[in-house]
Amino acid sequence: MNDFDTFFVSPEVHERTVELADGTKHILHFREVPATVFRKFQMDESSDDEDVRANSIARLIAASLCKADGSPAISVEKAATLKPNPSNAIFSAVLSVNGVGAKGKAQPPGEPTGSGTSSPLPSAAEQ
Repeated sequence: MNDFDTFFVSPEVHERTVELADGTKHILHFREVPATVFRKFQMDESSDDEDVRANSIARLIAASLCKADGSPAISVEKAATLKPNPSNAIFSAVLSVNGVGAKGKAQPPGEPTGSGTSSPLPSAAEQ
């Protein structure tokens, strides 16, 4: 392994326990997404089209959430029908798996990142 191997998306499937507001815990699997997919998410969040913004998290979830074998677990259309709490919990796991946020810690859009400023991205609840 060279020094740059960690710069690239791993083929590894990452297991995360996602806890919902009702206290139930679910073991889910995720793939890392390439920077281009994450950049599209960021661009979608800034879109003038409210439908594009409203579906941005669903697209990112669909790109990362997978079955244990790495195959896709959910379509964008199905991810768009998630209830707010599961959507937010799964989205946080997607951010965590992809090392997005302060010191690799997941930060939901709109949450402080430790710099004293908030992300310009709207929160999932606003979508």
